[in-house]
Amino acid sequence: MAAEPPVERYEDALGELESILAELEGDDLDVDVLTTRVARAADLLAWCRARLRAVELDVERIVVTLGDTGPDSEPTGRDREDGGDGRSEAP
Repeated sequence: MAAEPPVERYEDALGELESILAELEGDDLDVDVLTTRVARAADLLAWCRARLRAVELDVERIVVTLGDTGPDSEPTGRDREDGGDGRSEAP
């Protein structure tokens, strides 16, 4: 039921879902529009889930590239135990 234009931002979808939920919880919801609002909520939920999954995959890729320095690479800067200056710190 994608009659309404798709949302572009997660926050917009969430806001619309909250609005639909408020309508459903209220006493003044027209029975004739109930199916339409529930269908729209289902579309928004599917869109939000897909968006969250895409973000999750993006973050996982970024994390992998951050850790993709190889097993033989030497840490630099703050990653080094000596603080990055080449001098060992006394315990």
